[in-house]
Amino acid sequence: MTDHLPTRVFSALAGALLLLLVLWGGIPLILPTLLFVHWLGTRELAEMLARRGIALNTPLLLAGGVLVFLFSLPQLYWHFPQVPWREVALGLFLLASFSYELLFGANLPRFAFGLMAFLYLPWSLGYVLLLRETPDSSLGLWTLSLPIVASFATDIGAYFIGRTFGRRKLAPEISPGKTVEGSLGGIAVSFLALVVYTGLVREVFPFGLLELWLFSLLLSLGAQLGDLAESMLKRFAGVKDSGSFLPGHGGLLDRIDSLLFAFPLTYFLVVLFT
Repeated sequence: MTDHLPTRVFSALAGALLLLLVLWGGIPLILPTLLFVHWLGTRELAEMLARRGIALNTPLLLAGGVLVFLFSLPQLYWHFPQVPWREVALGLFLLASFSYELLFGANLPRFAFGLMAFLYLPWSLGYVLLLRETPDSSLGLWTLSLPIVASFATDIGAYFIGRTFGRRKLAPEISPGKTVEGSLGGIAVSFLALVVYTGLVREVFPFGLLELWLFSLLLSLGAQLGDLAESMLKRFAGVKDSGSFLPGHGGLLDRIDSLLFAFPLTYFLVVLFT
């Protein structure tokens, strides 16, 4: 682990800088980035599930991802607020998946895991597009930064505090290395990071201190749940990493797993409190 630490740090810094550039650029940069993430994440999921003899309907899943991203564009909600665009995309994907199985083999595991993959990847990632413009284009960049700060701080806190003080296993059948102490440490570091971060740029956030405390707690829990969910998938597939996309970090899903749950949760909280 120590031998790979410089590589991991360099990859993390490079990824963070690239991510900030994409978010700053807004929808024109975010949309193609999400399409790439969806394509590569779907490929990693398909390769993992193939180890268990489960074949995803990759073309349909990729097409469904494009549809849900397009139907997550804020402009649609501005001009046609009465239409539940994302739910329409989900309904169309379900109809297409059912129709495919009725015509080509009635493979229910393929249908079930395809639906899981749709909700896990493009459905969750689509909230990035909505968050970037919520409550408006200026504040959207800052609200979108909340789950990123919370997730990174949670990972760092859980890793170092877990290594130092970890004794009790959190979920030994899913991720033997995670501990209760590490989980609590991740929550604590996330809380401190968000308090410091929002304190430095307090004037841009339309939230009170108690709301930000609630955000830090829930987003840290969401990040850890996302991490455990991906660990469960890897344990099911019998692999250590989802892929080899980033040097020292494993696959792409290994790096965004905590964000997949934090993005939707942030959107719900921002809408609720603004």
